[in-house]
Amino acid sequence: MKFIKILKDIFAPKKCYSCWKEWHFLCLSCLQKCDNFDESCFFCKNPSMNFEIHEDCKKESNIDQIIVLTHYKNSVIKKLIKDAKFYKKKDILEDFSFYLSKLLLKYQKNIKKSDQLLIPVPMYFLRKWKRWYNQSEILSDNISKFTKILSRSDILVRKRNTIQQSKIWMKQRQNNLLWAFWVKNKFQDILRWKHIILVDDVISTGSTLIEIANLLKKYGVWKITVIVIASD
Repeated sequence: MKFIKILKDIFAPKKCYSCWKEWHFLCLSCLQKCDNFDESCFFCKNPSMNFEIHEDCKKESNIDQIIVLTHYKNSVIKKLIKDAKFYKKKDILEDFSFYLSKLLLKYQKNIKKSDQLLIPVPMYFLRKWKRWYNQSEILSDNISKFTKILSRSDILVRKRNTIQQSKIWMKQRQNNLLWAFWVKNKFQDILRWKHIILVDDVISTGSTLIEIANLLKKYGVWKITVIVIASD
């Protein structure tokens, strides 16, 4: 695989979607020019150190921290994510994983890596079969390589092929996700006292991640962090 990667870098090098310089799909200088997220509580949008969720905002979400790299409204970011998800350009996710890893290490300095676990948001098996891959799994695996935090895509399962949340009315969203996820019985005990880091590409209302967080907390998870590339 490394040999193939080297050949691709030589004969078809990555080019930044913004400035067209080689070796990255999004170079650091162009990322820094984007309107990136300041440290804030995702739900109320007020400033919050380390992206921590305020206690009043945490009552129904069970999420302790939501770290967002940048804004989905940026046309370059939107194009990169769509190409990575729907047009088989999986290498784009490696660049995003590196930037997400730097954020994660910055805001998780005092937590032992042995107490942490990366879990990608699962995709329904038929949808994954059709697309060939789950972009959240690729992000999680790459973040694991950069941070040395264990990534596990076999713990959480999506049982139902739910409708995309952005395509239905707000009142329908809760029922759409009801009983959509399941923790495999043989892994339930290892979640106790763990700091779970949920990995996804985009967060909108957060309803999917809230549903997962509520499920994980039932198994004694100590803290839940969400890390994503972009949000509206």
